[in-house]
Amino acid sequence: MSPGIRNWFRARTVDRVRDPVGRLQADLQGHDVTAFATEFDVARLGVIATAPMLMSRAERLMLFSLAFGLRPRCYLEIGTFQGGSALIVAAALDALGSDARMYCVDPAPQIAPAHWAQLQQRVQLFEATSPEIIPTVAAAAGMPFDMALIDGDHSYKGAIRDAEAVLPYMAHGSYIIFHDGFFVEVRRAIDDFVGAHPDQLVDFGLLTREITIEQRPKGGPLQWGGLRVVYVR
Repeated sequence: MSPGIRNWFRARTVDRVRDPVGRLQADLQGHDVTAFATEFDVARLGVIATAPMLMSRAERLMLFSLAFGLRPRCYLEIGTFQGGSALIVAAALDALGSDARMYCVDPAPQIAPAHWAQLQQRVQLFEATSPEIIPTVAAAAGMPFDMALIDGDHSYKGAIRDAEAVLPYMAHGSYIIFHDGFFVEVRRAIDDFVGAHPDQLVDFGLLTREITIEQRPKGGPLQWGGLRVVYVR
């Protein structure tokens, strides 16, 4: 590599480290010819780092990308807790300029007031348990869900009950996302759920590979994490 090229590369690398968002925005403007890409506010990705949630880096990025790419009009979430996943989906919808509605379920939500202020314009929160509340949520939505995140009860029984309860209210061509697809109980539930509806469901598998290992004194380690996606025909 010539000294001139080496110095150019070094200066460009330092510039990226100092202002990574600014450099990415500049690259979009310089190399992507579509107006849609140049108008994207990269700063909206900041929610990926700040959202209060138990998801890995890959899961946060993937959730934002799925919401941004699939553009749901009617989103369902089971297991909202502190609102982290809802904040990420809402940020993706904001970036799209979408007026989509979000319906979130949790028996004991703990969403900070500052975070709720970012959500309340598009989110209807149901402080209740699933799957019992799902018909009520669907009635409030008034249209089929085209994207759902299931991150509630992680027992086999709880996960499969939530999945079965949600399915009748999913649109054709919609997506059900399961968090903690690596966890044995959730994995079994998804396998059996997909197996029970072979003509209706397509298992896209795990879209992230970051695994959290929980070491236990007895019973061996447990694997957590993983976003697994099921397509509804």
